Order: sequence, then C-alpha cells, then structure tokens
Amino acid sequence: MSRRILTGESGPGDHESGEFSGGSMSSQHMAAPPNRFKLSFLGPVAIGIVLIVAAFIVAAIFTGGSSKSDPLKAAISKAEEQVRNDPNSAELRVAVADAYLKAKRYDDALAQYHEALNIDPNREDALYGLGIAEKEKGDLNAAGAALQAVIQMNAGKENLGLNPRLQGAHFYMGQVLREQGRYDDAINEFRKALALNRSDADTLFELAKTFALNGSNDDASQAFDVALAFVPDFREAYVEVEKLATTMGDQAKADYARAMLMVLDGKPKDAVPVLQQAAQNGGNAHYYWALGWALEKTDDKPGAMAAYQKAVDINPGEQMAAESLRRLQAGG
Repeated sequence: MSRRILTGESGPGDHESGEFSGGSMSSQHMAAPPNRFKLSFLGPVAIGIVLIVAAFIVAAIFTGGSSKSDPLKAAISKAEEQVRNDPNSAELRVAVADAYLKAKRYDDALAQYHEALNIDPNREDALYGLGIAEKEKGDLNAAGAALQAVIQMNAGKENLGLNPRLQGAHFYMGQVLREQGRYDDAINEFRKALALNRSDADTLFELAKTFALNGSNDDASQAFDVALAFVPDFREAYVEVEKLATTMGDQAKADYARAMLMVLDGKPKDAVPVLQQAAQNGGNAHYYWALGWALEKTDDKPGAMAAYQKAVDINPGEQMAAESLRRLQAGG
C-alpha cells in the first residue's frame, strides 16, 4: 500500500472510514482523528492542475464513465500544453510530473522533476516527487537522497506538522530503509512521521509491519491495534494481524482478523460463528464489538445489541461498542 500526498492518491488520513465515527482509544498514542487533506500548501498553479484533474473526473462521472474517457490522460495533456506554453515555470513542470507519477509514468515524471530542479534547485515539491518516483522505480539510494534533502530543508523550521511533505518524506524514507533491510532506522523514520501526525493509520500500519520484520512482535501487534482503532475497516491491516497472531500463537486474535476479512468481503453470516468463538475464547471487548458489527450486517439487531453490551461490560472504554449500542437503543 502506498500513499501519494501530492498526486491525489492516498495521503495522510486516506484510510479514514466513512462508516465508523470513532475507535477504541486504547493507546497513549491516540490523537484527534485524521483531518481531510488540504491543498493550500501546493501553491496556486499546482492547485489549478489538481482542480483540472477533478473537473475531468467529474465530467467522466456524469457522462457515464465511458471506457473511451480517460480523465487522467486528458489532465496530463492539459498540463503538458501548459508546460509547452511556459517551459520555464518550475511549478508547471512539477505539476505535470505529479500527473505522470500518478499515471505510473515514472521516467517521464523523473525527467520533469529534474527539469523543475534545473530551473529552481530548491523546490521542495520537486525533490519530494523525485524521491517517490525513484523509490517506485527501485533506485533506493537516489530516493533516499531526495527524501533526505526534503527533511534537511525543514530542519529548524517551526510548525513542521503543517507541512504534509515532511511527514511524507519521513514515511517514504521509512519504506526505503526497510527495503534496504535497515529496520531500526526505518522504525525511527516512521516514528518521526507519527510525531507529525499521530493519527495516521498508514504510518502506524507501516511501522507495525517493520516491527514484525525486526522481530518485535508485541510492538507490531500494538501498532496494528492502534491503526485499526482509527480505521476499523482497514483491510490490509487485518491480513497482517491474522499472520502475526498466528505466528504469536494467538488463535483467538487470528480468528478475529480472519472473520473481519469475511465481513469486509460481504460475508457477515460466515463471520458470526467465528467471531462468537473468538470473543468467547479471547474474552476481548473489541472482539465483541466486531461480533456486534457482523450481527448488524445480518440484520440481527437484538444480537448486535447484546454483543455491544457485552463489550461495554468488559471494557467501558470500548468506544465503538458504546456508540453503536447507543445508536441501536435510539432506534438507529
């Protein structure tokens, strides 16, 4: 799973769930829920490119999403035209490079990022995109150098949490270091990213995977739990939780994760007996919340209320269960 902070793919808070209003706040690392991504830091010209992309996408939706319509391709053509009209604009070069990056045209993206840096060697957005493109191409050393340059540019600055690129640079640097087998260094980078946004489920997920690779299974398990507290329908996290729990010999947790994947795959009836067994064996309030959620999916509201009540009885701080119980009691 990758994030694309500048190119319109996943970014900070990308794994926010639209179905859940809260999580079980079981960790000291919990903070306010992720904020929706803002465009102000991109600059006026780049914002214009983003809005062009959005306009083409909306047009495609209202024309039925024809296979002949390719909004990204159309947006790239528009961005290329703007570069031809103003080839000395570093901002336009970065904007078209970002579009190429989103289209996975990595060589084209790299060429335009380099052109932007030839015009303005201090463009943080060009270095940032360059680092991501190099990483996607597999040149980890070049990626690390570009991302480290972004990090160094922000050294000593105030309000670092307001710069999503800095968080992203630490995030991607963590991935680069992990791919190089430097797990301790990767963990430090993910922790630095979390220091800028403690509620970013993507970073928590990557940190957890790195803990597991480094043999720190307990830390990995906790980090996965916190990620899922923020984003309870984070499918990739359940896949990893099932594998890790199996490795650790925690069958109840492995069954819980497997059952949650069933629910997410649209098979709540199959998940219910698995979750019932996991909840009984594990005695875990969160497993009872999961059981209640699955029962709701089968339209068994009395059963769901009983499961939510059991979760709250075990742990009054199980927020999702408490909120779900109140909702059903109110006729929701």
